[in-house]
Amino acid sequence: MTIDADPTARAAGVAGVALIGGSLVGGVISVLTGVNTWADAWTAEATLAAPWPMLLVQAAATVAAVQRRRIVAMVGSGLLVATAVVSGISGFFDGQLGLEDLGAWHVVGQIVFVTVAWATAIVATVRLWRLSRRRRSVAAEAR
Repeated sequence: MTIDADPTARAAGVAGVALIGGSLVGGVISVLTGVNTWADAWTAEATLAAPWPMLLVQAAATVAAVQRRRIVAMVGSGLLVATAVVSGISGFFDGQLGLEDLGAWHVVGQIVFVTVAWATAIVATVRLWRLSRRRRSVAAEAR
């Protein structure tokens, strides 16, 4: 398993780690502020985190997205785009954003999480685009 030296690989890795880290920290904050319990901080009831199955897919996608093997990196980048978009969308539409009983800082945390999710989707899309261009340039050189 070799990490690609391309700057988009590094950016995708950093973005994926930020997304996963945001969910981990968000879940802990939710528990410490009494909004969630340890049992539901990383479930569909979470207010500042993605559910744990999504975190596992995001972690695997991040690892794959930074790989040198183009196909592996493309699959990982595509999965990272998809899971980041789902995280961003669910942050708006799952009924948790801006619940009446949440404090202002909690809502700010939700907005930050959604912003990180969308930024990750954009970075992973750039990585995917760059990988697809790499194949075209290799094919053109072979002719």
